[in-house]
Amino acid sequence: MSLTIKQIAFTGQNVEIAFLEFESGLNLVYGASNTGKSFTLKVIDFMLGGTKPLPEFKERNGYEKIWFSFTFSNGEIFTLSRSINGGGFELHDGIVTNISLIKAPQILGATQNTKATLSLSQFLLERLGFSGKKLAKNVTGATDAISFRNVIPVALVDETEIQSETSPIESGDPVFRTKERSLFRLLITGADDSAIVPILDAKTFSTSKSVRIEVVQEMLDIVKNKLSEYPDLENLSSQNEKLDSTFEKIQEEFDAVQGTIRSLLQEKQSLSIELPKIGHRLDEIKLHLERFSTLDAVYISDIQRLDSLEEAGFLLSLSNEQTCALCGAPPEAQSHGHDIQNIEVIRLSAISEIAKIQSQRTDLQNTIADLNSEKTKLSLEYSSSSTRLDEVERNITRLTPSANETRISVREIIAERDSVKEGLLLLEQRNTLLAKLEEFNKLTKPSKDDQPVLKTPDSSVYELSKIVGEVLTAWEFPGNCDVSFDQSTHDLIIDGKLRVNNGKGVRAVTHAAFKVALLIYCRRNTLPHPGFVVLDSPLLTYRDPMKNSNVTALTADEELLAKSSLKTKFFEHLSSIKHLGQFIILENIDPPRNIGSLANVQIFSGSDSLGRDGLFPLK
Repeated sequence: MSLTIKQIAFTGQNVEIAFLEFESGLNLVYGASNTGKSFTLKVIDFMLGGTKPLPEFKERNGYEKIWFSFTFSNGEIFTLSRSINGGGFELHDGIVTNISLIKAPQILGATQNTKATLSLSQFLLERLGFSGKKLAKNVTGATDAISFRNVIPVALVDETEIQSETSPIESGDPVFRTKERSLFRLLITGADDSAIVPILDAKTFSTSKSVRIEVVQEMLDIVKNKLSEYPDLENLSSQNEKLDSTFEKIQEEFDAVQGTIRSLLQEKQSLSIELPKIGHRLDEIKLHLERFSTLDAVYISDIQRLDSLEEAGFLLSLSNEQTCALCGAPPEAQSHGHDIQNIEVIRLSAISEIAKIQSQRTDLQNTIADLNSEKTKLSLEYSSSSTRLDEVERNITRLTPSANETRISVREIIAERDSVKEGLLLLEQRNTLLAKLEEFNKLTKPSKDDQPVLKTPDSSVYELSKIVGEVLTAWEFPGNCDVSFDQSTHDLIIDGKLRVNNGKGVRAVTHAAFKVALLIYCRRNTLPHPGFVVLDSPLLTYRDPMKNSNVTALTADEELLAKSSLKTKFFEHLSSIKHLGQFIILENIDPPRNIGSLANVQIFSGSDSLGRDGLFPLK
């Protein structure tokens, strides 16, 4: 994915909108000095997360907000808006130059450290393929998460940097040198430094070692102080063995007593439940026997009554044909109130009822016998269980003091054994801490051999150097354009001469060639790159000293460059590779006559006689 800048606009109250439009491919902004060309680069940097305040001058007075429109190669179009005085960003969809009332913008934080919102850096890194990468920040291998501000120097080169005597990938500040070289390595290899395990630098190592020794010594002093409470340290191990053996024996005894008491308690509980049940059953039997005795008496009385009735009936049936014993009347002279046949029926019924009652009484006698048998059995069980319960309670009473004494003994032995074990543990800790202390005292600071190798692969820089040579050849740079890469300075060697040893005009051209070649390299190898390059004053050698009073006399190599056709070939080549990315050139030289067919041209004339006044309208 790549980014293409489309427009920069400035708005404010009571001022005319000022804007500058760009196209994909080659763009040239040229003209007089102090018309806003270099300010344009500063604005691009500012709108891509820069924190330096923008320069103040008369023409920008009244402008309050900057609108920065851009597209990604996937077709997404956005506009960033930001106060001209800095702060956070507002992200709008599409190309806009005023606040939309339809859709609220997304707020982006100005720095990557923000936690409340997504930062501009995170937004750009994710889309350009750099998200999650890490860069080594020093020779020990410590890393930082990449920020888009780390990537910016690849795409933006101001007038000071392009002619400086430093490598094109370095700012010149030794503090950032390792991280800048790590970014270069990431760009041409695609591999970041997240796999590196850092080592401690000498200062950190010394501090860390001292802290470690101090902490271990403090811990050791605490352990030794506790061990002073043990008078016989040498025999702690044997004491522990004896206590373990004694504990096992007493524990066995205690477990046996506890088991017996537990068993007796369970039996007591069982007997305490069973005895009331037996007593309740005996009470029930007693009550039943009393009731059944009463019933048996009733049965006997009924049988006696029925026996009398049967006997009377029998006698009456016998005296039916005899002389009346009372009055002497003959049978024929006797008169009966009941027929003799009815008396016989009653007598027979009495006999039947007697037989029935006798049967019921027999059943009752059997039941009474069963109840008496059960009563006898339960009485014996009750007596036996009561006796056993008394015996169980006596045994529990007898064993409880012994169990309590054993429990106390167990507790005492446990306490003593734990104390001894703690002493043994303290001895082990002391030995471990002494070993650690010895280990830390023997630590030596890491040597250079321990440092991770942060070298850029020769094969990759060789390929990049060849592309720089191709670019210089296409620009018709004087000489053979034989380019190599010096790993010690991370700079180019051109035709056997270190790049920085040339005049500033040559340094500017070769710096520009390096940044253009880097874009070409990334495209050929399908590696992440912002996709645009902004160069301020790459053709410094071609400035007319008559029009630029600050231009010094040219050196020999600059004279040779000025006489070449490089100025024309420079623009023709960039136009020919416009499919690879966007190029924005800021210059105040006169461009080639055919520049209109090669680039999108913006002229800052400083007056309204030709082109536009400058970045801002004249006031």
